Amino acid sequence: MPSHSRSLIPWLLLAVAVLIVYGSLYPFNFKPDATEGGVLAALSQLSWQRAGRGDRIANVLLYLPLGFCLFLWLETRLRPRAALIASIAAGTLLSLCIEVAQVFVSIRVPSLTDLTLNSFGTALGVISGMAWGTLSALMHLPARAEKPMRDPGAALLIGLWLAWRLFPLVPQLDLSKLKAALRPLFDPEIDPVAVFVYLTCWLVVNQLVAAVFSRPRRLEVLLLVIACVLVGTLLIAGQTFVPAELVALLLLLPLVVLMHRMAARPRRAALVLAVATVLIIDGLAPFDFTAARTPFDFWPFMKWLAMGVPTAVQMLDWSELAGKLFLFGALMWALKEWGASIHFALVFVTSMVLAIELLQMWLPHQSAAITDPVLALGVGLTLRWLYQNARVRAFAREPILPRGRNQ
Repeated sequence: MPSHSRSLIPWLLLAVAVLIVYGSLYPFNFKPDATEGGVLAALSQLSWQRAGRGDRIANVLLYLPLGFCLFLWLETRLRPRAALIASIAAGTLLSLCIEVAQVFVSIRVPSLTDLTLNSFGTALGVISGMAWGTLSALMHLPARAEKPMRDPGAALLIGLWLAWRLFPLVPQLDLSKLKAALRPLFDPEIDPVAVFVYLTCWLVVNQLVAAVFSRPRRLEVLLLVIACVLVGTLLIAGQTFVPAELVALLLLLPLVVLMHRMAARPRRAALVLAVATVLIIDGLAPFDFTAARTPFDFWPFMKWLAMGVPTAVQMLDWSELAGKLFLFGALMWALKEWGASIHFALVFVTSMVLAIELLQMWLPHQSAAITDPVLALGVGLTLRWLYQNARVRAFAREPILPRGRNQ
């Protein structure tokens, strides 16, 4: 990533450091008289107390993004080897300061084991930062920022993605939330299908970012979106890490580089095929069809309306709704990028969603209804309206040449 595109890194570094300090010292019930002799006495109280598996994983993972951001920040100011050493040293020093401070927090247990794990996590983050910089350099992003395309449909879909991943947007700032978010990583189960779904969604997000922001800033904005989702997972109520998504994020940048080097039409065709596959998986997996058929509900939103509007607003799974809208819109947008008209994309995706709903009549524990096709239609009409308005505004801004002038 070129140095001019790293204006975001110091802010990410600050956010990560604040999160580490908060998670390590919460609930901040300091007791100055916990030990006598000051800092040196506090250092003597650090022991090699064994940590549980969950605590070991948490210590490594919390410091990994710190090392990542530290290296990307220092690499623009120091030589690579000096940046590597300084990043690990800074992460270790922060961990040491926190372990000493924990001596004065009654419910925390300071430990040299934690210090070692935190340093290891920082080192892993530094290695990740080196890999990010190496792979992003392969994309040959220009130094001069051209005028971004400002695709309105892509901007809408980025908003839907963030709404899907960050709902209910209610922060829960306590230590139990951090532990709950990390708990699925203590005994991870990696589902290859889930990895494919997450990887496809993140590849779509990458292409959406490329359609809105100028080329020199694409990786920076993509990193910001990733950081928002990961930090939101730690801080937003009801959110937890998904091991399959972390694996997908590890695969993301190499595939972004590969897609960057592919010709436009094969890249867009592959994206269309991947998103369509995700829609089919989301609607029909695990594909356990039966001979018995359930009725088809031809009244959209009837379940929501039956509860009453106020109750429906409270009970509705807004995250699931945003996810559906994102997937429907992502396939339409990918089809448009491939060369189809927005009208064809609207009809194709709506028909596909309707076919999936009809097949759900033979799936147990599924309720086939017209609601999802109506949602797909609504997303398509919204995208068509956005692109029509964008064309009208672009036409209105075109200069009118004087009569008789050569064109």
